[in-house]
Amino acid sequence: MNYRSADLMCTARRPCRRITPAAAADTTVTLTHETAVVLELNGRRLLRTQCMAHDLEQMAVGFMVCEGFLQDRRELRDVRVDQSAATVTVVADIPETRLQQADIHGRLASGGGKTGVIDWMQGRAAAGYRIQSPLVVPSARVIAIGETFNRFGGLYRETRFVHSAALSDGETLLYHAEDVGRHNAVDKAVGHGFLHGIDFQNCILLCSGRFSLEMVSKAARMQIPVYISPAAPSVEAVALADRIGMCLVGRVRAEDALVYSAVWRISA
Repeated sequence: MNYRSADLMCTARRPCRRITPAAAADTTVTLTHETAVVLELNGRRLLRTQCMAHDLEQMAVGFMVCEGFLQDRRELRDVRVDQSAATVTVVADIPETRLQQADIHGRLASGGGKTGVIDWMQGRAAAGYRIQSPLVVPSARVIAIGETFNRFGGLYRETRFVHSAALSDGETLLYHAEDVGRHNAVDKAVGHGFLHGIDFQNCILLCSGRFSLEMVSKAARMQIPVYISPAAPSVEAVALADRIGMCLVGRVRAEDALVYSAVWRISA
């Protein structure tokens, strides 16, 4: 599995006091740094986000893929990370018409604070967009991989602060990422898959956070058929997933889980 612990620059040990109804004691805990990172595309600032300053290449590429800027790995010329300046510079051959469709100019004018994947997916779903993968996963396998993800020994266990996301082939975790925002963690997972030629139609996406409409839209854009979380979805997220044939499996525990949409993707 392609995973490494976050760089030391992303965490810090700090003193605090642990209290109980009867006593108090000094202790030390691990906290997570948030870094303001700027993403630049072809020399222009595209986005500024608060994130953990590791796996920035994957996060930048994943964001651009989910938002529709990048559609083919051959378009990507270079990705450079400047840790000292907290900047990721992407050079890519992207047609101007696609930049306009993805509203890059609106992003630049507004400081890069908008996400367009929800609007894009709502329009495509209305036009008949569907997940093309025929993937069906046994229920026992879904619960097992969900529990593997839940028990993964990442930073969450130390900090109780970060979100995590992972890609799985249904047997094991192929890649695991963590960040202060669940959207950043998902972007990192998607970016890794895009850079390494992973077939998303045969993948399961796992995320520690709730299924929001934005998160489901990101997964849908990548044609990911099954999305697992220990949390729950919104009504709108379930409606979109059911419409396009994506299976949302939530509240996954060792003994059970809830299947909210596309139940035919889970076999007994």
